[in-house]
Amino acid sequence: MVGAKIGWKLVQAAFTVVLGLAASKAVGTAWKLGRGGKPPKNGEGGYAEVVAWAAASGAAAAVARLFAERQAASYYLKSTGHAPPGWEQDAKARSGLVKSTD
Repeated sequence: MVGAKIGWKLVQAAFTVVLGLAASKAVGTAWKLGRGGKPPKNGEGGYAEVVAWAAASGAAAAVARLFAERQAASYYLKSTGHAPPGWEQDAKARSGLVKSTD
């Protein structure tokens, strides 16, 4: 069981890093296209601009993490034939997996 947990954590980490970087690049590019300039760094810019950037980048990070976790679980299931630790197979779910509530 320890090996399965370590394997799951490695798969989850790989998916999270890759999709996190992609989300960061996407939100940065969207900001540049929408605002016509670079995103604020270290509190530069007005309050509205800094808050908007924080909200946009935070939302993108949350969505990327959720998507990465679900994709990693699906990949783990296909690769090993069983659900990752902390997940259960569910025929009703779109991906066939749901997080355990235990």
